[in-house]
Parts: sequence; structure tokens; C-alpha cells
Amino acid sequence: MKKLVLMAVMTALMSINAIAQYKVHFQVNDSTGEGEAFATVRLYAATNTRKVISTGVTTLNGTFDQSLASAGTYKVEISAVGKVSAEKEFSVDAKHPTADLGTIVLAASANVLTGVTVTASAPVVKSEIDRITYNVQNDDDSKTRTVLDMLRKVPLVTVDAQENIKVKGSSSFKIYKNGHPDPAMSNNAKDVLKAIPASMIKRIEVITDPGAKYDAEGVTAILNIVTLDAGSASTSGATGTVSTGITSRGILMGSAYVTSQIGKVVTSVNYGYNHQSKHNDSQMSETLTRYTDTGNELHDKTFGRNSMNVHYGNIDASYEPDTLNLLSLSFGGYYYSYSADGAAQSIMRDAAGKTLYSYDRSGFYPGNDVFSFNGRLDYQHKTHRPDETLTLSYLISTNHNKNNQITTYSNMVGTTFPYTESNNDVTQNFLEQTVQFDWTRPFAKYHKLETGLKYINRSNKSHSIFEYTGYPEGNSDNRFNHLTQVAAAYFSYTFHRGNWAARAGLRYEFSHLSAKFPDGDQKNFGSDLSDWVPSASLQYQFNTFNTLKLSFSTTINRPGISYLNPAVVVTPETKTFGNSALKSVHNYAWQLNYMHIGQAFTFSVTPNFDISTNGITTKQWAEGNVANTTYVNGLFKRWVGIFGYCQYNNVKLGTSVMVNGGIGYDYYKSDDLGIRNYGTVIDFFTYITQRLPGNIRLGVNVGCYGGNPEGLYGKSSRAWFHGFSLQRSFLKEDRLTVSIHANCPFKKYGTWSQRTINGNFSGNSFSRFYNRDYGINISYRFGSLKAQVKKTNTTIQNTDMVGGSSKSPTK
Repeated sequence: MKKLVLMAVMTALMSINAIAQYKVHFQVNDSTGEGEAFATVRLYAATNTRKVISTGVTTLNGTFDQSLASAGTYKVEISAVGKVSAEKEFSVDAKHPTADLGTIVLAASANVLTGVTVTASAPVVKSEIDRITYNVQNDDDSKTRTVLDMLRKVPLVTVDAQENIKVKGSSSFKIYKNGHPDPAMSNNAKDVLKAIPASMIKRIEVITDPGAKYDAEGVTAILNIVTLDAGSASTSGATGTVSTGITSRGILMGSAYVTSQIGKVVTSVNYGYNHQSKHNDSQMSETLTRYTDTGNELHDKTFGRNSMNVHYGNIDASYEPDTLNLLSLSFGGYYYSYSADGAAQSIMRDAAGKTLYSYDRSGFYPGNDVFSFNGRLDYQHKTHRPDETLTLSYLISTNHNKNNQITTYSNMVGTTFPYTESNNDVTQNFLEQTVQFDWTRPFAKYHKLETGLKYINRSNKSHSIFEYTGYPEGNSDNRFNHLTQVAAAYFSYTFHRGNWAARAGLRYEFSHLSAKFPDGDQKNFGSDLSDWVPSASLQYQFNTFNTLKLSFSTTINRPGISYLNPAVVVTPETKTFGNSALKSVHNYAWQLNYMHIGQAFTFSVTPNFDISTNGITTKQWAEGNVANTTYVNGLFKRWVGIFGYCQYNNVKLGTSVMVNGGIGYDYYKSDDLGIRNYGTVIDFFTYITQRLPGNIRLGVNVGCYGGNPEGLYGKSSRAWFHGFSLQRSFLKEDRLTVSIHANCPFKKYGTWSQRTINGNFSGNSFSRFYNRDYGINISYRFGSLKAQVKKTNTTIQNTDMVGGSSKSPTK
């Protein structure tokens, strides 16, 4: 009897072992290289394809694993909505118990049958251990919209009606392209992103936890815009998209994106253009400033208009001589020119309301332009160990910024300043060169090590010329050079097993900073800094649809040249200058994220806490009737907030609802200045789409922004915006797409106000700008090449300093 029981137990154990030892694994991607989520997988015995052995779906990342009951030959069939089904045969036996089928690509179906009911849609959002990703190609709006339009839908990102971008409620972020910093996008984000069609973008990543691999000199978040850059090159040919658009405000847009392949070389070229006319873009602002010490009040009323032209272009190329080596090249940039003119009236009154002086002024901005260029070369070598890579990279970035402003004064009554015209001419030149080496090595199945070295040489040069007609004593010619050299090393460890994932990293940076004054007005100086920067994150995936993540990160901000430049800019009532003694800033951030991703309902909740203790802030004070502004350290900044994202899709009804936004509490304090400021911040954007008869797509959106504290001194008002759109595709494979839109049709002008509440002067500023806008966009897709330019797995990732021409020192 005992022998029979023992034999039965052994037989059962052998059966269990037999069941567990055979399995199949593969990855399913769409034609852009993105993982195909929820694809249906059917498994058959090769000898009987009528009987399904098992049925399942791929994960959110497109992976599929299935245990097999016995050795043998099998057939797998993969299908997804709107895709051509794929089949593959494989075998498993005692010698080869696991069949790894690699990557299976599902091409888009050329003929999606009418009358077929689609019951699921591909998800547009997914969560990873260090980032949240928005899949642009899965959004129908990408066919005719720009990248700036798509950013409104990305979790943790908000874009207001004036096209100012914030990430996690802060303007302190950097924009990357394909994993490396792109000065063209970062320095003039809203203007450049309007020139880039969303149809050439694969996904947008919000890197919430950059980790040790990224520079310590950075910001609390990174927007990584990934172009159509992944896939397999197999045939020669060309494909591309051309688009154009025009609006009632005189905005003209055009773009082209082309990918071609010759042998093993794949090249993509893109170009974008955006023109804004000044005739339908007038603005009015009215400011009242009260000086506490004198009791005087300055009333200033300004009318202005501006025009601009933005040209943006980029070329990517890759050469893959074999499966172990890849060489990729990318270079491009943008040219941004603008002109503006305006008129203003200023009146100074005493406490009793008596006019002390008044004058009119007219402003003109000739010859203002920005030119940015960046180039990158990456060489990647894969070893015979799976997923082990070595990458050597070189990056060069340049930026030329010229700003010329001429102001003429007239109708001067009782004025105390002696000049009748001022001419301010400021030129800034930036050059950065970076060399980086990265090594990635997985080991023991569940572990991965990443380490690397980096050297950055960054040069900033500024030349400021100020001339005053009738007052030669006030003329000045200032030159200021700022050099930063950074040597860095990092180490990162990642663990991923089952439902758990964890990452910890440490980065060391040595920095040498030097400031030189070629004209000899001030003494040259320099400093050396050593920084250790830790980071960590932990993620638990409850199941395929639910993920919880906790992360901690530290970053450093070093002041840029516009904060450091001591050149003094003077107007009759203002004086502004930089501070060459500014120190770097340490920031600390904690974040918790819970995300549910389903076929119909997706939502994300992200509480976070950010703090810095020696931040850079503006310092404002009045001397008589002149308001002085400079920059100082000593700002304590704390942010506590929660961000939410929710999307509901009912494919059967053709309805989609998306809500994206957040609420938080901002707190600023400076013990040195004896000032604090705080308040609640609310930003949200809602977008609803509905499929109408005739395959027409209706879109309705509404958003709210503002009401937050503006650093130490001010607070802003809250504003609303709304819009409508209709979109339809034509021709075979929906190659031609046309959309029309109406933004704020019920409100011609938008308004914005700010209050200065701290310091020894206070006031209110009210602005009115043209809000209503109608337009049409047309996009045409040609060719059918399935190859896109390949990118190395790692590349250079710099995060530039704060204090550029368009950045604020605070949220």
C-alpha cells in the first residue's frame, strides 16, 4: 500500500514538473515598435488547428508567456483590432523546453471591414518604474494636431490658454527628444512644439523619477518626446506625412516628415514651420503700482502686437552593419525670429492724486532672432550576453540669442530722466560639448546593473550694450563669460521579479565653475563643487491592470547666465540686473503613483511632495519711484499636491472622455527678505470625443488654470478656456485627414491679472489678449515603408541650468 501511495505521489510530481517545464514566450509590437496591449493569442496543436488549446491576451507592454502541457509542435495565432493577424509555428522538447519566438510585428490592416463591432481600444497611457508614457500614435488627434496640442492630454502635464507648459504644477522641467536634451525644444518650448506635427511622434514620456543615469543638475521632471524611431528595417522605400494649417488669427503652419531606407541605412527627415501674423494678435495690459515709502502711484497702459516665424528641422540616420553593432546620428535645430511694436502711456501721481509726471513711449524690436543647433553621435555594441550593451556618445549643442529693443519717449511732462530714447542690444552665445560612456549588464535573470561616466564642457557668453540718447553717461558695454565643467559617474541597480520592481542609484558629480569679465569691470572668480545624489524607487504590480509606485529623487539646479549676468537694464521706473554670486540649489522630491489601465477605463492618482531649502528667487525693492529686481539664494520652497488622470473609452458608442489635472498647495518663504507667500493651485483639462455618423469625430474641450502664487511677491488670477473640433479621414487607409476647430468661440478676448502683494511696493496688472480662433488643418500620409530609424538603447542626457532666456526661478 505504501509503495502504491509513493508511486502515485511521484507520478503527480512528475506530471506537475512536466507541465511547468514547457512554455512559450514572445513580444507583440505594432508597426511603430510599440508593444501591442490586449492582443488576442490563440494556441493550437500543429496537427489540429480547429481545436483551441488555450486563449489569452498580451500584457500592457505586449509580452506573452504561456505554460504548455507537453512537448510537441504548436501553432500560435495573434490578432488585434485594426491589425493584420500573424501566425507562427514552434516546437518544444526536453532539450529545448522553452520556445522564445522573439518579436512579432502586427502591421496595420489595409482593409478594416465595415459593419464590424470593435469592443476594445488600444491604451494610450502606461506606467513604468521611472515614467508615465502617453502613446501618441494610439490617439486619432495625432493625425492633424501639433505636439503642443497633444501635451494637454498627457498625465501630470498642463497647458494653459496662453500655451505655457507645466509638469507636476511647475515650469521647472526640461524637454528631451529621443532620450537626450533638446535645447531647441526647451528654450522656446511653446513656439517650437507648435511647429512639430504630432503624426511624427511615437510617444511622450513624463520621466518623474530620472534616477542616477540622468544629470544631478536637473529638474524635478523631464518630458521625453520620442519620434517614430523604433522598428525593423527590412525593405527599401519611403514613407512620410505632410500637413498644413491656417487660422483666423493669421497663424500658418506647415510640416513634412519623410523616412527612407537604402540597404542597411535608414534616414528620417522632418521640417516644421509656424508663422504668426501681428495683425490679429494684439494685446493690452494695464498696471497700477503703489510705492509704500512715498505713497505715489504709477499707472501704466500698454498696447502691443508681435509676429514670429519658426523653422524647425531634424535629420536622423542609423547604420546597422550586423546584429551586434549600431551607429546612429542625429542633428538639427531651429531658427526663431520675431518682431514686435507697441505704444504705452505712463502717469505718476502722488498720494493726493496730483500728477507728478507723465510721458508716452513707443517700442520696436528689430533684428530679434534665436538660432539653436545640436548634433549627436552614438555607437552601441551588444555583447553575446542577452541585453548587455556598451554605448559611447558625443553631443554638441549651440544657441545664439540676439535681442534688440528700441524705446522712444515723447510728450514728456515733468519727467526726471534725461534721455529721449534707449537702445538695448543683448547677445548671448551658448556652447556645450558632452562625452558619455554607458554600460548596461543584466545578470542572474532578475537583476540589471547600469554604470557610466560623463564629461560636460559648457560655455555661456553674454554681450550687453545699452545706449541712451541725450544721456551718454548712462551708456554701457558689458561682457560676461561663464564656464561650467562637470565630471560625473553613476551606478544604478534594478531588480525585477514577478510583480515587484525596484531601482536604486547613486551619482557623483564634480563641478568647476568660473566667471570672467573681459572688460575688467569686476574681479574674475571660480568655485569647485562636489555632490552625491541618491535616488530610489519601488513598484508593485498587483496584476496586469493595476500598479503602485513609490519614488524618491534629488536634483541640483545651477544658475544660468541670465541670472548671473550683472549687466544693469534701466527704464524710467525699473532697474534689473543679475547676481554673479548665486549658488546651486538642491531639490528633493517624493512621489506615490497608483495607476489602473483597463480596456475601457484608465486612471492615475499621483500625490507628491517637493522641497528645496536654498532656492533662487527674485528680490524686489523700491528706491524712490524706481523698482529694483535681481536674484538671490535663500528661498525655501515647498509643494504638496495630487495629480489625477482619468480616461473612459466606450468603443461601441464611439465615446471617449479624458480628464487631466491637479490640485496643490504652494509655499514660498525667505527668512533673509522676511517674506512668505502661499496659495492653492488648480489646473485641469477635459476633452470629450464622440464618433458621429459619416465617420466624423467631434471633440469638445474645457480647461482651467491659474490662481497660484507667483514666487514670493505675487498671485495670479484664474482663467478658463474651451474649444470644439470636427475631424474626418478620407481615401484608402485613411491617408487624408481634415480637421476644423474653434477655440473660445464665445469669448473674443481672454483676460489675465496678477497682484504684487509683498515688498515695499504693491500693485495690480491686468492683461487682455485675443482669444477667439478658427482654423483648418490638413494632413496626408504617403508610402508604406515599415522601417524607422533605429536608436541606441542609451544616449547622452543633459539637463540644462535654470535661468535661461525663458525660464522662471520659481514655480
